[in-house]
Amino acid sequence: MDINKVKSKSRAILNMRKDGEKLDKSEAEFVGEILKFHAKHDEKTKDLDHFEVGMHPEFNKTRCFFAVKKDNSKEDFSVSKCIMNLE
Repeated sequence: MDINKVKSKSRAILNMRKDGEKLDKSEAEFVGEILKFHAKHDEKTKDLDHFEVGMHPEFNKTRCFFAVKKDNSKEDFSVSKCIMNLE
């Protein structure tokens, strides 16, 4: 897996989607594969409904991905943290 391509594609998805917008099937599959490398993968994907993009709850002006649960709660996650585990 080419780390630079992963970074580039994840940034492109973040830039293409509006806040709160659900990722389409191919984007969700891509993000789901990246998330497998997150230390808290199981916790973040438990009862997963879909992925979306939005503003980070703590870091102003920072957009990130969210795993949205079936109860509509959201778990933000860092693609950077996932990528660090790939390298």
